[in-house]
Amino acid sequence: MRDDDAALLPRLGDAIAGQLATGTVKGLACLLAAWICSSWIALDTAFGTFAIALAISYLLSEILGAIIVRPIVLKARRPDPGGVLYLVLPFVVSIVVSFAASYAVTSSLRDSSFVTVLVAACNAAEILWIEPWVPGPSPEEMAAKFNEFKAMTKDHFADDVAEVKRRARERTREQYYAKKAREEAKRLKSHKRDEDQR
Repeated sequence: MRDDDAALLPRLGDAIAGQLATGTVKGLACLLAAWICSSWIALDTAFGTFAIALAISYLLSEILGAIIVRPIVLKARRPDPGGVLYLVLPFVVSIVVSFAASYAVTSSLRDSSFVTVLVAACNAAEILWIEPWVPGPSPEEMAAKFNEFKAMTKDHFADDVAEVKRRARERTREQYYAKKAREEAKRLKSHKRDEDQR
């Protein structure tokens, strides 16, 4: 990959930050679902411990998911390359990591299975919503769309910009003449004072 291509793609840190942002929303949705379900599903651990297990599961699965798909992103030169691997790998990683992390925290097969089911359900809902199997635009296509939008905006607001510039010129001219008039008045007043003193 050329250096300029890599510069157009989001850095790994940015990709992880984006994953963590969506993971936070999904984690809160899972926590709410767990709280609702806990009224008829008995947990082996306290709900606070269960919530910590859920948070750690999402944290690790989102970070690892971003890292695992990074080679696919770089190879396709697209932030959202689409395809089966781009869809399946993060989903499988989230299931495995969620189960392992939640079991490490709760030491309960029932609770870790519950965490895994919640994480899988939320991730499946996200998959159906954003359709990650469909390739997103390339950096060049995004840049072209941005340039097109910028040109359209420039054309749309051209009259407004011209009016603002005209008013700014008028204001500057008025301020200049007002300042010149004040200086002239001050000079005349000083000259008259000098004449009166003579």
